[in-house]
Amino acid sequence: MIRVMICEDVQDVREGLRYLLNMDLEIEVVDAVPTAEKLFLTMEKHGAPNIILMDIVLPGMDGIEATKKLKGRYPEVDVLILTIFEEEEKILSAIQAGATGYILKNTRPGELIAQIKALHCGGSPISPNVARVLLHEFQREKGHNGRDEYNLTPREKEIMQGIIKGYTYREIAEEYNIASSTVKKHILHIYKKLNVTSKVEFIKKVMDWNLH
Repeated sequence: MIRVMICEDVQDVREGLRYLLNMDLEIEVVDAVPTAEKLFLTMEKHGAPNIILMDIVLPGMDGIEATKKLKGRYPEVDVLILTIFEEEEKILSAIQAGATGYILKNTRPGELIAQIKALHCGGSPISPNVARVLLHEFQREKGHNGRDEYNLTPREKEIMQGIIKGYTYREIAEEYNIASSTVKKHILHIYKKLNVTSKVEFIKKVMDWNLH
């Protein structure tokens, strides 16, 4: 069972998400709250969920600030940003704050559920428009002296692009016609070369060093 909490200030949207997710037998919505402050109180009462669906614009503490605070307190919790905003600044700020995925609210209901499950299985879901913004940012400045220091192989660079795009291990395996176990080995090698231990650290390293 995937335990989910929702932080969304618009009641109709919040309750709609609760209803949608509770229809799936693999997902349990622990609570749905209108503010980040109430989210932290709920987590103190019910414990940390597996995934938090986080809006950006909230009364009081905003979603990006809340994400940063959450990852400091509960590093094992995945934060999936669910918002209407496609601006580069907000996307990058959310990723830097520790969000594992960034999905737009116009995502189809079935796709949203699939992305939540993918996130729980190790994916890093990103809407296509958001992926384009991230890739543009990664590739915008290619002159950083340190970007070639990691000695990534051509295959590792392909795998890295798959991670950036939010693919699951299985999707990367299918894309390059290799076994999922081989993908995992490549990702371990990439993480070791980049000296990171998680997707969030990986995304930050890519952003800091303009890897592509």
